[in-house]
Amino acid sequence: MIRRLALAISLGSALMAAPASAQDYAPQRVVASVDADDLKAIVGSLDHTLLNEGQFGDVSIGAQSEDGTKYVLIGTACDVGDVPGCQGVMMQVRFDPVSTITDSDLARANLNEAAVLTWRDTSDGTIGVTRYVVLDYGVTMKNLRENVRVLLGITPLVIEALVGE
Repeated sequence: MIRRLALAISLGSALMAAPASAQDYAPQRVVASVDADDLKAIVGSLDHTLLNEGQFGDVSIGAQSEDGTKYVLIGTACDVGDVPGCQGVMMQVRFDPVSTITDSDLARANLNEAAVLTWRDTSDGTIGVTRYVVLDYGVTMKNLRENVRVLLGITPLVIEALVGE
């Protein structure tokens, strides 16, 4: 009995003393701002591959899903006021320019799939699909992860709308 108590106290002390890994995913954790480690944790929780970090700003990562879809998570509204970290997350799938995609095609995709914004960068022709999440007053990590899944799930439907299928 004393041995069990001593072991329990030792384990309890070790758990309290050890900080959580920066990339731990805790679905019920509520976040009102995120950093790059939080974004990596979401990618890891989906079993996706981390491709890069910092390409679109200090708090940004590139990742790839199991089906090969590449996407980026970008922290926005970072270090505003007294809030450390980024209070928004822009989630994007980007495609190389396709000259046959018209403004009408983009409008059709936006009408068909209102949960995301489909756009073209006029400076280089990149086509993108964006989902944006505001973290004001907090959302769970599970909610952020599900928003990534929504983006990835809707993207094939956007492609169908863009090509007129």
